[in-house]
Amino acid sequence: MKLNKIKLILGISALTIAIPSFVLFTYYTLLDWYFLDNVTQEIMKNKDKISERKMNYLLSRELSHRINVTATGTWTLMTAIIGLQAVSLITTNDDKS
Repeated sequence: MKLNKIKLILGISALTIAIPSFVLFTYYTLLDWYFLDNVTQEIMKNKDKISERKMNYLLSRELSHRINVTATGTWTLMTAIIGLQAVSLITTNDDKS
């Protein structure tokens, strides 16, 4: 009985941290993905018209956004896994009656 209470407390605690974290990281992942798409479209649209300096700048912005999407996407996935583990802790029924 005491182990069930501990699992419930840990599950609720993890879930209260995981849900806001998941929302926050998902927001920033999608925001960076939007910026990455914009930079990529600008590069493709103007690749023959812009100077080499501007192209290098755009390519560096693209790389920066790719790294950010990867990093925040990893955190999003990690918080989703923590949330699923929290739900499994909350819903586990170990009663041996």
